[in-house]
Amino acid sequence: MFSAIAFGIALLSNVNRSSDARAIWHELNLRRVASHLAPLRLEPRLCAVAELHARDMAARNYFDHSSPEGIGPFERLDRAGWRYRYAGENLALAVDVPGAEDELYGSPEHRANMLEPHYSRVGIAVIRTAAGDELFVELFSD
Repeated sequence: MFSAIAFGIALLSNVNRSSDARAIWHELNLRRVASHLAPLRLEPRLCAVAELHARDMAARNYFDHSSPEGIGPFERLDRAGWRYRYAGENLALAVDVPGAEDELYGSPEHRANMLEPHYSRVGIAVIRTAAGDELFVELFSD
């Protein structure tokens, strides 16, 4: 897991990088199918929760699963009215989609989320930072 770190990012634009989010989703599902798992459905409500977290991290200059107030992914899902039995979250800060894929799949904890058989849905948000990196949030649920 990541600890809170200051990483000096700011939003380059107000637009979620939806084409990069779809590329991450496509690659995620290729890896799941190769592992004999069902592909994940891209869920707009989960995408919205993921994007809010990405924007909050960028606006308040932190990188963590929990906000400075201690609000984590499960509380964000609860506040959004999302019902779940299983849920998880991956974060990455990378130069581009291939870099994020390498970072996420190279981490045992992130890979476990990506290949969790209980998950059937995912929300993905990608935001470009002023430094030129991209901030990725994957939010998984059953």
